[in-house]
Amino acid sequence: MKKRSKRVPRPIKIPITGMRNRIALDARIAFDVLCRQPDVEKFDDLIDIFNTMTVIAHNDARFEPEKTMISGASRALILARELIANHLQLPQRLLDPIRIGVNTIDEMLPRIDVALLINAERSAVAAVKKIMREERDAKKTIE
Repeated sequence: MKKRSKRVPRPIKIPITGMRNRIALDARIAFDVLCRQPDVEKFDDLIDIFNTMTVIAHNDARFEPEKTMISGASRALILARELIANHLQLPQRLLDPIRIGVNTIDEMLPRIDVALLINAERSAVAAVKKIMREERDAKKTIE
């Protein structure tokens, strides 16, 4: 006869240590680079972080005031997109709302569950991929 073990298998833990710190550091570095010399890659990184945090703020009533600040920073980034693409220095009127958005993200991160953060990041990436796919398909139909 087989002995039955009383051991209960535990769920696999995904090593996500430092994810909050990584996001905060990525946002700070991207903002600092945009202040000094506009770079399209860092602009994309910052937009991705803002998209992730927007998904979290949209689905959580605790972050209602933060949602307004993040959306204002996102609008400023959208206005700055053409300047960044042309490698022009961003004016202070665009940098101030973006700085407020990055500071808001820093304040939000400690209050966010890491699993929620991972799911929001995946949702934001999936949404962006879907938009890019639709734009690519629209260009193919035009041609």
